[in-house]
Amino acid sequence: MSTDANQKSGKHGFGMVKNNKQLIPLFLIISFILSSYAYAQSNNSVDWDKIEYHLYKDLRAEHPDKSEAEIEQALGYSFFVSDNQWERAVFHFKKAVELDPKLYWSWYNLGLIYVDEEEGRDYFRKAIEANPDFSPAYYWLGYSLCRNRRDKEALPIFKKYLEVAKDDPQEKNRFEFANKLVKELLSGKEGENLSKIRE
Repeated sequence: MSTDANQKSGKHGFGMVKNNKQLIPLFLIISFILSSYAYAQSNNSVDWDKIEYHLYKDLRAEHPDKSEAEIEQALGYSFFVSDNQWERAVFHFKKAVELDPKLYWSWYNLGLIYVDEEEGRDYFRKAIEANPDFSPAYYWLGYSLCRNRRDKEALPIFKKYLEVAKDDPQEKNRFEFANKLVKELLSGKEGENLSKIRE
């Protein structure tokens, strides 16, 4: 797993939750439950197995209308944003897409965890396949390709990102950055923006 994924997922994961109506209630509940369990530990040693068990049980009880795949996705996201719980996040995201391959948020978050690896790029492609209108997956796929000096492959991905994200105010900063990247990629010269990605 990439250490860069820690920074990128933390920076970009929260803002996009606003757009996913299915995740909002589950995310708020999970955050509350996780915080409650974590703070309840008096010896600064958190029993993550116990938290995982109670999270699942509470989510099932509170949301009997949600599918098992949605519960797994919510569990994955809760561990994704938790303190060094990547393995648990990966387990639950993979379980979610095994149960429902159309859960593009799970594919996308797996991509962020493995952003600098081919595995991560494959997950971004699966997120795009599950939801071709989900612009962040295009952005991070292009980003990962550029970071690995696969500029010719990145260019059409970034162009598609610009097409899909053009009217999304949530994507304003990434859109501007991607626009600059496309210009640099077309010029064939590594400029300031490509250099930032490759640091």
